[in-house]
Amino acid sequence: MPIEVVLLFAWMLVIAFLAFIACTFEDLESDTGSQSNPNSQVQLAAQVGQVNRFFNKAISGEPLSNAMYSATAGTVAWVLLQKFEPLVPDAKWKVAILAIPLGVLAAAMVHVIFATTAHCGRTAAQKRFEQPIYLDVLYGHLLPIATHGFMTTFCITSIAYIQSNIGYLAFGLENHPLNHPFALPLLCFIWGITVGSIGSSTGDIHYGTEREFQDRPFGEGKRVVYHGKITRYADCGIRTQRDIVGFCAKFGGPCTGLTFGLIILFENYRTLVGMRLGGFLSALPAITRPEEMFILAGDLAAIWGIVVGLLIGIALTAGNMVLVKWLRKRYGPFVGV
Repeated sequence: MPIEVVLLFAWMLVIAFLAFIACTFEDLESDTGSQSNPNSQVQLAAQVGQVNRFFNKAISGEPLSNAMYSATAGTVAWVLLQKFEPLVPDAKWKVAILAIPLGVLAAAMVHVIFATTAHCGRTAAQKRFEQPIYLDVLYGHLLPIATHGFMTTFCITSIAYIQSNIGYLAFGLENHPLNHPFALPLLCFIWGITVGSIGSSTGDIHYGTEREFQDRPFGEGKRVVYHGKITRYADCGIRTQRDIVGFCAKFGGPCTGLTFGLIILFENYRTLVGMRLGGFLSALPAITRPEEMFILAGDLAAIWGIVVGLLIGIALTAGNMVLVKWLRKRYGPFVGV
């Protein structure tokens, strides 16, 4: 197997690992500021007489907010790359080492600004319910929000940079260009929406409900009457979002990151395996071969990729059914069902 192909598979593994880290921190960041659940409980708590010390910055869904932060980081990094890469044409990666963190830092500043205005605005809107703005809660949560968001945006920007600048397929060939069709900012935007969607969907079922509703029987569905009744006392003192994050970091965050990482892993390797079986990767080094060979190899690669994807989907569906059946038999029906 050509070294270029081996490196391509290796880069896909790096992307999957970065996706795992990105979504893990994305889920924990949303827990830090109630971006997703438990934001519904936070919003309703004061209305049912539950004055709380939770940070609430739920101004939009996680996909939209992460898309904005990632696109901001990608745009700043892209501008810096375009400006300084011509100065070091033989070592462009050195520019990336500087440009990506600076872009992510700019996005983190935007993140903090939006978090501050959102929390203050939402809490001020609950004045009639006597919900105060606790300054120690505001100050104490901004740094965790910024750092968790920084890690997410950094990994997303790195993934976009790898896809658009590194790897055998990113640069293309002399007679058969295979350049990535999307620029760095657009890739960051797309991946930002994706990581936010996975964090919002998967992370919602692992957001610390065991902590918030610890006075309710395990397995009981959380009825509407309980919404807003946040269990306000932590192990030591009044509970804040930092207690929820510490709890979710043990399971909810890694579980969410694993979901996104596996999606990226299966999708990328499905494509690469299909390209390998279709002979597309083997045909790449042969620049002098006729154009028809690349077209045929590309068609075969697409067919094989679809077949491999279907096999992966069938295997995952069957495994899920077996696991759910075993869990129901092992733990019995839920309370109240």
